[in-house]
Amino acid sequence: MILRHAATDDQSALEAFDLGDTRSPWLDEVAEIVSGLIAWRDDAEHRPLDRHVAIAESEGEIVAAAAHERVEHERLGPLSEHRYLMVVAVSAEHRRSGIARVLTESVFAEMQRDGVRTVGWLAHPANLASIAFSRGVFAEAEETYPPEDRPYASFLLAL
Repeated sequence: MILRHAATDDQSALEAFDLGDTRSPWLDEVAEIVSGLIAWRDDAEHRPLDRHVAIAESEGEIVAAAAHERVEHERLGPLSEHRYLMVVAVSAEHRRSGIARVLTESVFAEMQRDGVRTVGWLAHPANLASIAFSRGVFAEAEETYPPEDRPYASFLLAL
C-alpha cells in the first residue's frame, strides 16, 4: 500500500470511489464529500484553511481517502495548530482491512510533525462502525455530543 497526497489526476477515481451501499444518510454524505475532494482542496477562497487530501493506493487503485483542514475560529481565523478531519473513507471491498487505521494514524503523524496540537472530527451516532473505530483506535480522544453538532458525536484528540 502506498500513502500519498492526492493529485488533480485522482479526480475521476474519487468520483467513482465505491463505498458500497450508500442508502444510509452518512454513507451518502461521505460519497458526496469524496467525489468533490479535489475541488474542495483547490478552492481558492478557502486557501487559508490549508486543505489536504491523503490517498491510500493499492495495486494502482485508490482504496481509501482522508481529508482535513485548519479549524477556523470566528474571531481569530484559521488556527494552524488545530485541524478538523473532514472525512476518512475506505472502499467497500477494503473495509475491515486496517487501511483506515493506517491512513488516519499516518495523517495524524504528519499533522503532529507539522506542529498541529489537536485534531477533531465528527461521527454520526448511527454509524456504529465509525463510532467503534473512533473509540477503539483513538480511545484517548474526548467524545462529546455538543448541541451545535447534533446529531453527530464530536471527537477531539490531543496530538
